[in-house]
Amino acid sequence: MGPGDLQEILEGLDLYMDEHTLVSVGDDAGVYEHNGTVYVHTVDFITPVVNDPYLWGAISSANSLSDVYAMGGIPLTALAVVGFNNCDLDVGVFKEVMRGAVDKLREAKTVLLGGHTVDDKEPKFGLAVTGVCPEGSYVTQNSAKPGQLVVLTKPIGTGVMIKALKEGLLKEEDINEALENMLTLNDRASELMKSVEATACTDVTGFGLLGHAWNICKNSGVGMRIYFERVPVYPQAIELIKRKVYPKGAQDNHSFVREFLRTELEWWKVLLLCDPVTSGGLLFTVDSDKESELVSTAENIGLKTWVLGSVTGEGSIETL
Repeated sequence: MGPGDLQEILEGLDLYMDEHTLVSVGDDAGVYEHNGTVYVHTVDFITPVVNDPYLWGAISSANSLSDVYAMGGIPLTALAVVGFNNCDLDVGVFKEVMRGAVDKLREAKTVLLGGHTVDDKEPKFGLAVTGVCPEGSYVTQNSAKPGQLVVLTKPIGTGVMIKALKEGLLKEEDINEALENMLTLNDRASELMKSVEATACTDVTGFGLLGHAWNICKNSGVGMRIYFERVPVYPQAIELIKRKVYPKGAQDNHSFVREFLRTELEWWKVLLLCDPVTSGGLLFTVDSDKESELVSTAENIGLKTWVLGSVTGEGSIETL
């Protein structure tokens, strides 16, 4: 489904919510209060993005945990969501997927409590995650303000490279930097985002940089100005997309944002900004007077950040 499909499907339905429902459908995760504790809940799963089942399990787990971090939460527990066909794949492959997932969950100090499997021709793996929001505070997509900075914490272009892997144009050893970033939890990015008092946040995944940026714009009633030259992109992705190697998801994401997009960029730059990312970084907005604190704090915790542009008062995204 596209970025706006779920809202359209649920439109007009009488969703049950009670007084403890703090964030319902439409953000990265749901937020619910019970007996004074604020919990965050999410679920995500993906098809294989690399050939190594261990790496796929670890990357998928990092990807699933990311929504909790984007809300400013700390993951506590997880349930595995698995689609697997024993007739087509050896059970040893599934064991390697789980080994990668368990190792990543251990790193995140998140307890695997169980899960559910279904027979599926196309393998799928992910997690349903429950976390907690410290001191009851959390960050949504709803409070970006004109004049603020737009910050990203991981490069984009993984969708293009995954497409190239599947077509045999790249090998996993060719994309070590991207693999390392996909395996990196967004826990430090979340701590940074909270420490500089970010007002809106999301993680950049399947809807691409522009799709997720538009979700912040739409929910906050603002626009954004993004400078392509400031956006971190893997060099291999640039080379590949110029050769017209890119996933269909990039075109789908462009179709979603086209109506709200003002750009004179070359076609390949626009598609890169729409590239469906796996286990990407956090995209957040922060007051401009926090920039020096942002830079120094990121350096202290060994985290790279990029200021892509600014929040505007217009209800569109301008790319320059």
